[in-house]
Amino acid sequence: MQRRTVQHETVLQDLKKRHDHPTAEMVYDSVSKTIPDISLATVYRNLKNMADEDEILSFTQNGREHFDAINVPHMHVCCRNCGKIEDVFFPDGEEGLEFNDGFRVDNVIVQGICSDCRKKMQ
Repeated sequence: MQRRTVQHETVLQDLKKRHDHPTAEMVYDSVSKTIPDISLATVYRNLKNMADEDEILSFTQNGREHFDAINVPHMHVCCRNCGKIEDVFFPDGEEGLEFNDGFRVDNVIVQGICSDCRKKMQ
């Protein structure tokens, strides 16, 4: 288990406030305002450790790793055009999608075009 350092707690609290599924660089930009001497490597290491310990979610979209403090089964709907990522939760009580053979999916990434981009294309 990872030590609960000031850096760890600051990174985690920053991520919990966000709903934009940030990259490590985005978290670093925010956290460095509170801890000016923190390095990008420290932010990234803390995010990776939290993801490895299932404290947060980590997923790759458009070649970049994103992080999410909402650590319950849900889907990520990603716009191929603008890059926006939104959460979509399974129906109440559902912990994912289960297939006939018992395989359970608990984190889904769906790509498409968001409504804002579709409006701009018309």
